Amino acid sequence: MNDAKANPALSPAETQRTLRKRRRGGGRFECNVGLLIGLGGLAASRLGYLWIAFDVFAQFTLQFAVVTLAFAIGRIMPKARLFVAFLVLAIGIGAIGGWPHFVSRAPWVVDEVKAGERPVTVASFNAWYDNQQVDEVRAEIERLDADIVTLIEFGPNKHSLLKELAARYPHQAECFAMDYCHLAILSKFPLASSSASTGWDGPPMIMAKLGPELGGLTVIGVHTIRFPYAQSQFRQIKALANLIDTLPGAKLVMGDFNATPFSRITSTLANQTGLARLTWLPSWPSQAWLPQMAIDHIFASPGIRTLEAERLGRTAGSDHYPIVMKLAVPLGN
Repeated sequence: MNDAKANPALSPAETQRTLRKRRRGGGRFECNVGLLIGLGGLAASRLGYLWIAFDVFAQFTLQFAVVTLAFAIGRIMPKARLFVAFLVLAIGIGAIGGWPHFVSRAPWVVDEVKAGERPVTVASFNAWYDNQQVDEVRAEIERLDADIVTLIEFGPNKHSLLKELAARYPHQAECFAMDYCHLAILSKFPLASSSASTGWDGPPMIMAKLGPELGGLTVIGVHTIRFPYAQSQFRQIKALANLIDTLPGAKLVMGDFNATPFSRITSTLANQTGLARLTWLPSWPSQAWLPQMAIDHIFASPGIRTLEAERLGRTAGSDHYPIVMKLAVPLGN
């Protein structure tokens, strides 16, 4: 049989149809790979409960979910699959970073204060150790005007701010004389006692017990280590939880946990101590104004209620956004 007759050349029309079919099929393989990456990341984010080193994937749970959705949508498109996938991916990442700003435009009132409670606005701000915008940091603390503030990574160039803020916050605790303790607590209410710890199994920590004005509330500011030191971070959070279990009365634990709500780190603290995590907004990084990870948190004892939901403040040169919310603190008997 003649080969020319067995494999006749395609006509121009047939060639165009073949090219169109190929174009319609373009990008399917890449979308399948992207979908597998997203699903694999989501699966890996849960493996931290088996081996803590995998907990790093939990920090990117939202991003893996966006990747999965983007490439799943791209895969089912009749054409322009990769374009659609990357468009959805960009929109999703932008939404993660844009949502905290949207909900922070004005306080979101959740409930009203009841008899036997006192409304207290609290804030936590990782001011970034190397931040040189000292005046902006002071201005932001004053603008937030919280009743109680925990300051994290409050480097030496910012220590003098405590004196400048003394009129607004006459009750202060700091641990600057201790190695690796760059923490402070500012309060409008009197402090009955304060202490700080570094070089123990737990994270650098500062603790202050308030007086009867807030029912003897204990406030703890912490800054845990971060990845790739997952084992050390887990030991720190376990030690912190063990300490919290020994403390009587109502407690607030605030600071930079370097762990998102999806992490084994945050769930371990909540599950062991019975504290509720009240925060969920991405607060880091501040670059490009699209924070992606909720690693700054406020945990509270049962009985402490949210009056106004969490909001972001202004960065004031930091790589973190401050977080602020209003709570109802029971005054006890």
